Amino acid sequence: MYQYISEEGLYPLFYFTTKHGLEYFVSFQRMDFNIDFFDKLYAIDFYESNNQKFFNDPFIEVTITKIINDYFKSNPSIILNYVCDSVDFKQDFRQKLFDKWYRNTKNDEFSKINFEYQLHQENIIYHLSFIFKTEFYNIEEVIEKVNLQLEEFTNYK
Repeated sequence: MYQYISEEGLYPLFYFTTKHGLEYFVSFQRMDFNIDFFDKLYAIDFYESNNQKFFNDPFIEVTITKIINDYFKSNPSIILNYVCDSVDFKQDFRQKLFDKWYRNTKNDEFSKINFEYQLHQENIIYHLSFIFKTEFYNIEEVIEKVNLQLEEFTNYK
């Protein structure tokens, strides 16, 4: 695992540098939908700053999942939302990778639910994931609330 640095500000930001000199950032941003159920919803985003990914470095996965787990320790009742970036049409690959990372953590305190979402006017399928501690949230209720929110978003568009 790489050592990471935490900076508190408007959004908590974590970053680390790999042995190959790549700098990764992980941020958590509170989402505000004005819905009580989602009052502790946070979007997680992570990226390599120069877009020079190095795929054969297992310490990247270990470090990012450690940051996520540490963030949950400090904020146990949050729901994390991850949307796979579709700008380069590699969202399917990103979803598979994120699913693999989740499986590799082997922590039964958490549940992860994946959703696929497509806007009628677009030909892109968006992958959304929600991770939460099962002691705070019921899986069926999360599924219901997310589906309702996605339906509302579709109707708004």
